[in-house]
Amino acid sequence: MRLDEALMERALISPVGTLFVLHVAPRIDKTLIPRTNGRLSSVGWDKVGLLTSTGAKSGKPRTQPLTFLEDGDGLLAIGSNYGRANHPGWSANLLAHPECTVEFKGPPGRYRAELLTGDDRARAWAIATDFYAGYERYRTKCAPREIRVFRLRPLTD
Repeated sequence: MRLDEALMERALISPVGTLFVLHVAPRIDKTLIPRTNGRLSSVGWDKVGLLTSTGAKSGKPRTQPLTFLEDGDGLLAIGSNYGRANHPGWSANLLAHPECTVEFKGPPGRYRAELLTGDDRARAWAIATDFYAGYERYRTKCAPREIRVFRLRPLTD
């Protein structure tokens, strides 16, 4: 990890950083990410993108900034919800309606989400905690809830 990445991670794990990512960053990112072709977010280059899913109950489009991790032919999305007791709403949306749109490192594209289990989940979780140590802290904080991990694969037309 580069020094700037380590400093950013340390800042985001702090109480002030947590407040920032919960309340300020999503508002910034919903405006900034589309204007930079999915490249720049409130926490830097190529870290956060926009997930647009279909509401599980409403059926309406819902857009949420998320950290995406590249994984082979797809992306990983981690439903940590910052260690809170409940699963994030976007994860329920993907369970109900797996097709979604992702804007990350380029223009929006269509994807299909798959909830990972077993060895696939364990491998993806190792990638996530290597990327951001805070995920392990979130896992402990939200126990006994198991954090949902999704693989998003691009759809071809």
